Amino acid sequence: MAKILVTGSAGFVGKNIFNFLKNKHKSYGISRRLSETTTHPYDLNMKDIEKVLDSINPDIIIHAAALTSVDYCETHQSEARKSNVSATENMVNWCKKNNKKLIYISTDYVYAGLLNNYDEESSTEPVNLYGKTKLEAELLVQNLKDWCILRPTVIYGYDIGGNNFLMQMLALKEKRKIPCDQISNPIDIKVFCEYVSKAIDINLSGIYVATGPETINRYEFALLIAKIFEIDKRLLEKTSTVSLNQVAKRPLNNGTNSSRLRSILSYKSPTIEESLINIKNQVSKAH
Repeated sequence: MAKILVTGSAGFVGKNIFNFLKNKHKSYGISRRLSETTTHPYDLNMKDIEKVLDSINPDIIIHAAALTSVDYCETHQSEARKSNVSATENMVNWCKKNNKKLIYISTDYVYAGLLNNYDEESSTEPVNLYGKTKLEAELLVQNLKDWCILRPTVIYGYDIGGNNFLMQMLALKEKRKIPCDQISNPIDIKVFCEYVSKAIDINLSGIYVATGPETINRYEFALLIAKIFEIDKRLLEKTSTVSLNQVAKRPLNNGTNSSRLRSILSYKSPTIEESLINIKNQVSKAH
């Protein structure tokens, strides 16, 4: 049993990782927001963050805290750098000083979205500020002796009051434009938590694409959600990214190949359809 600290523990990814690991490891959560999964309400950029980390003294920090709103990052660049780069630097400095491991939750947005089928050997060339800050943070993490970087994308799951793509679709009341040219490999949050847990088990190090096994465009993904959750397909309006006038540029052709990670972890991922059916079954049991 390791002592694990999850940063951003009130967020969608952080709270799921915390809950997934808490029965297996001594788990702590740090976040600016109070929540059931936050043991230490704290800002990672506070001057005395080192004291807080010293008091917890984790064996591993899973650094999931980040400012992830892509358009917001583009228009609030200094805030984005503070949240995504400076906070990571603080975690790295503490781990370096105390000889501890850092698992960094990055993103597929470090790729340019031109080639499709990106893997660990592909060159990184982010097209927006969010991707740039995540890549800068990755480079800081690689200064440590013991580190692991996971690059997920479009993480989805049932999250009451949450805003991941699945929850956006479930909340649809009126027509919404969905781009058919933003291509990625969405991943079920439960699958991602399995990745993280198994990475801890085998003391994984290095950079890994940590996405789902299927490459799909956003519109097709929305149609699949609509089919399984019985949402009126007429609410989904197929469109191009250009017509959305999004503030930040998006990496469009951003399919990824995560077979290396699953092979190392000996893990067979469910398909998107299987994941969505599992989520639907869990939700209906809960109600």
